[in-house]
Amino acid sequence: SNKDELLHFLELAAEVSKDHPVVVSEFIEQAKEVEIDAVAQEGEVKAYANSEHVEFAGVHSGDATIVFPAQKLYVETIRRIKKIARSIAKELNISGPFNMQFLAKDNDIKVIECNLRASRSFPFVSKVLKYNFIDMATRIMLGEKVESLNK
Repeated sequence: SNKDELLHFLELAAEVSKDHPVVVSEFIEQAKEVEIDAVAQEGEVKAYANSEHVEFAGVHSGDATIVFPAQKLYVETIRRIKKIARSIAKELNISGPFNMQFLAKDNDIKVIECNLRASRSFPFVSKVLKYNFIDMATRIMLGEKVESLNK
């Protein structure tokens, strides 16, 4: 519980894998974890779905309980998350499925990660929306132009 102990444990962790350095993140109390599953074509988001974790942030997404559609988020939080996701998809010129995880507290949004793959919740949101995100992503990756599901 002091600086010397922290440095000691960071050195131990660095010895485990010199190719994969240690990542230290700020823990934000009472923050919500929010996910967006999306499909993009040449950087343009064609379909998306926002989900929220029931537990506060800190529970691994693989262990968390997800609710879709999101129930307890500010409208402004959802608007900002969509804007950030669209911006990142455009900047990375994504074509295919992607999942982003965010921390949200009082409309302050922080990106945790962006994964360029279908997440575990893709089938879930596809069922709820009655629209197959994987089918859309596959058609995009095969070069077919698709229409946007969300506006």
